[in-house]
Amino acid sequence: MIELIFGAAFLVSYVLLFYNYHLTGRKALVYYALAWFSLSIHFFVPGESVYAVGLAFFAFLIWLGNIRASDELLCPLRYSRELRYFSVIPIAGLIFLFPEHSIASFAVLSASVMFSGIYLILTGNGDLRLMGLLEILFAATSFLRGYYFSNSYVGLVEALLAFVLSYVSIKTFLDSSFIGEFEVMDVKTELKPGVVMLGSVSEDIFEGALVFSRQNREFPNWFWITKVSDGGISPTNLPKILDIAVKFMKRANEHGKRPVIVIDGLEYLILENGFPAVIKFLATMRDYALLHNATIVIVGDDSFLDERERKILRKLLD
Repeated sequence: MIELIFGAAFLVSYVLLFYNYHLTGRKALVYYALAWFSLSIHFFVPGESVYAVGLAFFAFLIWLGNIRASDELLCPLRYSRELRYFSVIPIAGLIFLFPEHSIASFAVLSASVMFSGIYLILTGNGDLRLMGLLEILFAATSFLRGYYFSNSYVGLVEALLAFVLSYVSIKTFLDSSFIGEFEVMDVKTELKPGVVMLGSVSEDIFEGALVFSRQNREFPNWFWITKVSDGGISPTNLPKILDIAVKFMKRANEHGKRPVIVIDGLEYLILENGFPAVIKFLATMRDYALLHNATIVIVGDDSFLDERERKILRKLLD
């Protein structure tokens, strides 16, 4: 009976993760959902070999999910794309080591989960660091589960860690994603696609654009950038700002409108995040803007930057 309860906990994690993928569109959640599903099977079809296969696919999917998560939350490590190829290691470990060398195979599978957790810790993102720590703990428990397969206490700890990890994954992506609707309107002012910097912006642009600003105004599609109110968006939550902008671009394209996004408070964003993080954020947003024929308007000037930073920003504007 207890095995079925553990299996149900994993399936609940699978359902919640998939549902939240539907809400947020974050593709990392698909990998995570399938990972929990693969690990749930051995609770309903008991057997060491079933567990080994499930753990191998779990490690494979978690690795890919972590790489995707770091991309979606704007904190990928260098060579993260190349690191995706290491996701096949647990599958290879299963094929070449199990069942003749079962302990060695579980060591390889658990080590793969552990290193994928270390990857998240190295991203520097606070939420992903917590996920990475939980994955390392889960890896250790998974190895013990393989070594003491019939021990129900180890299985209980593994199931609890799995549920906590899935909850943290869901919360991380909900906090950095936009769920809602936009009021899409025309902007009559002619603007070229890409990123532009303007000293001031007309009311026509403010009324029809998606706006991120330090000022709080009652306009449609207006998002207040602030740290003092739950009704706004934290200036350090760049992934959520990007997510809102991309969804707005897609929705505007669906309605045959030209999307315009206004960022009023570049100096504030750089103060809170640092110049490298913000320039990476703007470069990503520019790529989406060119893809969707959109314009990103930065309000203000670059006088607060030093000469090197000013050159980098102006290169982005070219």
